[in-house]
Amino acid sequence: MIYADVVSLIATSITFFSIYFILSLSLNLEYGFTGLPNFGKAFFFSLGAYVAGTLIPRVYQVLFNIQQNICSADAATLRIQIAREEPILTLVLFLISLATSIFFGAFMGFILSYPSLKLREDYLAISLLIIAEISRVFVRTEPSLICGNNGIGGIPNPFIWINDPVVKELSYATTSVSIAMLSYIYIERLVNSPYGRVLKSIRDDELISRLLGKLTHRVKGEVLATASALSAVAGCLYAFFIGFVYPDDFIIIWTMYAWLIVLLGGLANNKGVIIGSALLVVIDRGLRIVISSWLMYNIPFDISYLRGIIFSLLLIAILLFRPKGVFPEKPLKTIAEKTVKTMTTTDN
Repeated sequence: MIYADVVSLIATSITFFSIYFILSLSLNLEYGFTGLPNFGKAFFFSLGAYVAGTLIPRVYQVLFNIQQNICSADAATLRIQIAREEPILTLVLFLISLATSIFFGAFMGFILSYPSLKLREDYLAISLLIIAEISRVFVRTEPSLICGNNGIGGIPNPFIWINDPVVKELSYATTSVSIAMLSYIYIERLVNSPYGRVLKSIRDDELISRLLGKLTHRVKGEVLATASALSAVAGCLYAFFIGFVYPDDFIIIWTMYAWLIVLLGGLANNKGVIIGSALLVVIDRGLRIVISSWLMYNIPFDISYLRGIIFSLLLIAILLFRPKGVFPEKPLKTIAEKTVKTMTTTDN
C-alpha cells in the first residue's frame, strides 16, 4: 500500500512537472528570447483543455450513440467504461486531441499576434491578460462548449484500460515527460540557430533588427504561434490527467506559475526552466500536504488562498533580489563560435 502511494506521488509529480515545464518553456520563448510579455498564458493553456473537453465527449456520443445528456454524470461514466474496453480508440483520440490542440493553439496565437503586436510591451501584457479573463467568463457562461459553469467530466486517461493503477499512472507520466523533452529539444535547437539570434536581436533592439531587414512583426507572430501551440499541449495533457474540464480552473494562477518558473530558472535559459519547474513541483506538492494538515485547526483565515500568497511573495522576492534568475542567460551556441574555439585550440 505504501509502495503504491509513493509511486503514485512520484508519477503525479512527474506529470505536473511536465505540464509546468511545457507551459514555462513556451513563455521563455516568448519573453526570455523575444521580449514578448505574455500575461495571458492561462488562455492558451485552457485552449488545449477545451479541445479535449469539447472533442472527446462528442466523439463518444456519436460513435456509441450515447443517449444521455452529454453533460450528465451518467454520460461521463459511460465514456469511462467504453474507454476501458476500447484501448486503441482511447489512444487514437488522445493523439488527435494533442494534434488539434497544437493547431488551435498556433492558430489563436497567430491571429492574436496581429492586433496585439501593435501595442507597446506593457499594453500587450495587459491586453493578453484581459483576453484570458474574457475567454474564461465566456466559456463559463456558454453551456454549448463544456457545459458552462458545471464543466464536463469523463475525459478518459489514454491508459485507463490498464488494470494496474500504478502502471497506468506511470505510463501517463512517461508519456507526459516524453512530450516535454521533445518540446525542449525543439525549442533548444530553435533558439540556438540563426533564427534564435534574430529573436534576441528583436528583444534587445527591435528598431535595429528592422533596419537590418528583419521582418520583426512576422517573426513575433511566428513566436506567439509556436509558444501558444506548446501552451495548448500542456493544457491538453492537464485535461486528460485530471479527467475533468472546468473553466474556473484556468485562472491567472497558471500564468503566475509560468512566470515564476521562468524568472526562477533564468530568462532565456531553457535548462533553468527545467530546474524552475522541478522546484515549483516540490514547493507546490509540499504546500498541498502542509495546508491539508492545517485544515483540522481553527485558523482565522481561508488557507485555500495560502499557496497563491506564498507564490506571489516568492515571485516578488525573485524580482527584487535575482531579476535575472538563479541561472542567468548564457551566450548562444553557434557554429562560428565553435569554429573559432577549434582554431584557437589548434593554434595553441
